[in-house]
Amino acid sequence: KTPKLRFKGFTDAWEQRKVSDIGEVITGFTPSTQHSEYYSEDGIPWVTPTDIVDNIIHDTPRKLSPLGEKVGRVVPANTILVTCIASIGKNTMLANMGSFNQQINGLVPYNKKYDPYFLLTESFHWSSKMKREASAGTMQIVNKNEFSAIDTYVPEWDEQKAIGNYFRQLDNLITLHQRKLDKLKNIKKSMLDNMFV
Repeated sequence: KTPKLRFKGFTDAWEQRKVSDIGEVITGFTPSTQHSEYYSEDGIPWVTPTDIVDNIIHDTPRKLSPLGEKVGRVVPANTILVTCIASIGKNTMLANMGSFNQQINGLVPYNKKYDPYFLLTESFHWSSKMKREASAGTMQIVNKNEFSAIDTYVPEWDEQKAIGNYFRQLDNLITLHQRKLDKLKNIKKSMLDNMFV
């Protein structure tokens, strides 16, 4: 209940909670692809597991139209998304209002009680538990009830904010350097292609 490493000024023990205690758990849904009017090029993001590659999702290839929003499960910005079928434990957070398919469970944190970025960072611990439990069963699946019942520990609000802000800055720095690295790799590839006969 007490981490080994903490920011100065925080000494209280963390409290045990179930995932369902810290926010509303929602399982995604896929509006019928036979109804093209449910999808549009300028709608809200609709997330599938293959779209989860970054910590925060701003956009997706497929989007829901206003009509699709009425059929799909729409959640607000700062919802944590966790894959619960097949590729279990891929996590991200929505930057804006969005929706997602049935392979994903969403956690909408209770406002002013739980910091979204803290929860996103902590969700990687949930993923480890989910992967262990799924591998013990015959199917690679963690249903909504099992996901809701995962135990986790959370500190008080100010410590959550401090930890969330720290990891947000760290993740931003990693992303910045990753982009620079990708750019250098592209330069190298171009040089290799053009400087040799």
